[in-house]
Amino acid sequence: MPDEAPSSGVGAFLDAADAGAAEAHSGEAAEPRRCALPDNPWRSDDPLDAIVVLQDYCIRMKRAACERCALACPHDAISYGAEERPLIDRDRCTRCGICQGICDAFASPRITMADLHSRMRRIAIRGDEVVVASEACLADADEAADNVVVLPSLAMLSPEFWALLLAEGTRVSVAGDLETVAADPRSGSTGDELFNYAVQCAETWTERSVGYLEDVPLRENLLRDAASPAVRGRRELIDDLLAGAVDIASGQRTLRRSNAVQDFRERRERLRARNRITAAEGPKVNRYMPNGRLNQVMWPKRRLLLEAIDCLPAMAERVEVLLSRTDADRCTNCLACVAACPAKARFSDPETGALLLDSRYCIGCELCAPACPTGAVFFESTDATELLAS
Repeated sequence: MPDEAPSSGVGAFLDAADAGAAEAHSGEAAEPRRCALPDNPWRSDDPLDAIVVLQDYCIRMKRAACERCALACPHDAISYGAEERPLIDRDRCTRCGICQGICDAFASPRITMADLHSRMRRIAIRGDEVVVASEACLADADEAADNVVVLPSLAMLSPEFWALLLAEGTRVSVAGDLETVAADPRSGSTGDELFNYAVQCAETWTERSVGYLEDVPLRENLLRDAASPAVRGRRELIDDLLAGAVDIASGQRTLRRSNAVQDFRERRERLRARNRITAAEGPKVNRYMPNGRLNQVMWPKRRLLLEAIDCLPAMAERVEVLLSRTDADRCTNCLACVAACPAKARFSDPETGALLLDSRYCIGCELCAPACPTGAVFFESTDATELLAS
């Protein structure tokens, strides 16, 4: 565990102990490490398999000097086209999900991060441990157990995602041979570095741990095992069947489900608390804003972080964030910074027109600083307790 708490968001990787992970997310590396992939078995022409670009979340398209996605991609599959829009080369893309793990501008049509989190919550609510595994750790004939979430790459999950799971009190483990994960050509060495760092961040912030299982839990199939006595003895199979019957007859299974119901009620209260985070989100009438409306946008990873802090407020002091500041002596209230802010963390007071800042929405993109004609805008690293105050 590092001596200092890592920062949040994509900037978290700037302080990574491994230089490769840090460079991939800082945009400062001259050339990230790549792994050779002469043939791409993961190539797909199915539109539902393609990684899509959500331009509203791409700060490069808003004139930021950002190329983290291209630097992090292990197969040089990302380039930039008209208006700096990220372009994905299907021949090179392995759909490993690394770009989704580091940037909100990338998503899968098949499953979103919100979908993944909901699935994991359902597993936890029924009283089971959530197990996360890489596809590389499963053989073609293997069928993962119901509590296993299989991902193309473990680097698909961001530090904020892992932190939310831990902050909620979810029992979560990573399963499978980690050497196999590290050697997986689909995500290359970059994927292994980013996965390890993301978990490290989450464990540092929450002071809770992600577990580890050597083997990926597989779906039980007693009929198949009974046909293969060399794998398991028939006596053992009969004992398993009897144990299951006793479990049902004694009411232990019902009791576990009852505990799961109680857990669900607790989580429902947490969900209500989370709704407070974005209760004011959405278009609001503001005559000082363009078109007379203020439309703030909560970046998905920032939302995950705020939800984690809502569940575990003590973690806020261990999360470093980069936030926008204003020198009041230099500010002329020209509101150029408001026009440049993609999330509208900076906005006008609807009553007076004075400049205001909602730190919850500030993603530290630094677009507002060069927009200010008087140099009144600067950035400061601080802990996330300020987000609670907002």
